[in-house]
Amino acid sequence: MNTDQPDNKLDQLIHAAIGRDGAPFDFQRWKQEHHREIAVFQSEVQHPEAKASALLERRRRMIRTLKLAVAAAIFVGVCLGLPHLGRKQDSNTAFAQMAEQIEKAKAVTWKITFYTRVTSKDGKRTWIETEERDCAYKAPGLYRDVFLDKNGQIRSWEITDGVNEREITMYPGLKKALVREMATMHGRQGPFVWVMEQMKKRDLQWVGTKQAPAGRVNVFRAAFRDEGNNRDWSYDFWVHTETKQLVALQVPGSDIFDPENDPASKNAPEKEASFYQPICFFDHDIRFDAELDDSLFDFTPPAGYAVEVEGRPEVTEEEMVAWLGLLAEFYEGTFPDNAIPPFDVSVDRVNAIHDKAKEERTPIEQRLLDAQNRYMMANINEMPVAYFLRERAVKDSFRYLGKGVKLGDKDRIVCWYRLKGAAIYRVVYGDLSVKDVAADDLPLPVEP
Repeated sequence: MNTDQPDNKLDQLIHAAIGRDGAPFDFQRWKQEHHREIAVFQSEVQHPEAKASALLERRRRMIRTLKLAVAAAIFVGVCLGLPHLGRKQDSNTAFAQMAEQIEKAKAVTWKITFYTRVTSKDGKRTWIETEERDCAYKAPGLYRDVFLDKNGQIRSWEITDGVNEREITMYPGLKKALVREMATMHGRQGPFVWVMEQMKKRDLQWVGTKQAPAGRVNVFRAAFRDEGNNRDWSYDFWVHTETKQLVALQVPGSDIFDPENDPASKNAPEKEASFYQPICFFDHDIRFDAELDDSLFDFTPPAGYAVEVEGRPEVTEEEMVAWLGLLAEFYEGTFPDNAIPPFDVSVDRVNAIHDKAKEERTPIEQRLLDAQNRYMMANINEMPVAYFLRERAVKDSFRYLGKGVKLGDKDRIVCWYRLKGAAIYRVVYGDLSVKDVAADDLPLPVEP
């Protein structure tokens, strides 16, 4: 997945975009004439949460919870209109066409390749393993994932109904179907709406062109610093040079992980491993003109399948408060600055714990990993505080005051919130006690 490096300077690209055949180019005038297009593509600094990755074997939602932060590069408004990047046309028109295609897609198919870095049992060697998945989307909110084994045979398939918040997974080898009420859903929007949002909000770098199965593509990159997780991050968007259609995307981009040239990709796999780290996913062969039969999204299990039903997962108040206490222990007896992801425990700190052998981890590190894994395996793909507040508390009633509070301090408030249907607030203190407090008795005003 290497990309050819651009061999022209920015001013040469602009000359080509305008098509003046070597005539003197007034860049300031060009900016004035295209101020609307430029305004669309120059993003403000924001931290939207796309959907981020966690355990490879778990849900698609974990892979899509990637945190976003700050980006900087060259004008995408120029790049989308370059003659040698495709046919001449107004860049704003090309971008609008792409946006309309993504946002109004009724049926989409694509494939995903997941890359995982595997560490040997003795911790001295690594290699790369891949998993393939065939995916489909049908509006509104229906998804189908087909999980394939190493031989390309169907291991299981999963149908998700984002409107009715339910999911079914079929296991043909076991003749079993698992039906779940879901905690975190896609909703009604299509699978690549987030891509359009990011391309609108962020400045993009044109990395170069390359050959894809769909034809020649331009590779655009959003590279930024993920401050919440203290790491560099990027997205690579592959746009067909002629049709201006999105045909593939890689997260993170090849500036961070290059599947073809990563040294570990040349290492032979071993029979035993000590650690698996998901490092990249590549959505490819994207088709927005697919024809999909309704039967592909049928929730009726095949004849002879045993059916198991799981209700909607819950996080109790007791579990949420215990998680706050665990965070305080992890931060050496002091509650964190913020108890809402992505700032409760950053990805780089969690990965550092994962990288240790189990016997080298401290008791609190192991408890943290065990708790996170427990919630993920329960299909709660976010940490307990955020999930509890979304499910059990009145919107915007939560206030966190835990920064600097010592674990065990019974007189300091860590947070408060109002449970749905309740008139009074629940206040959590530094000793993890919870008390009912009237709104007028809180130290800060609250909305009614």
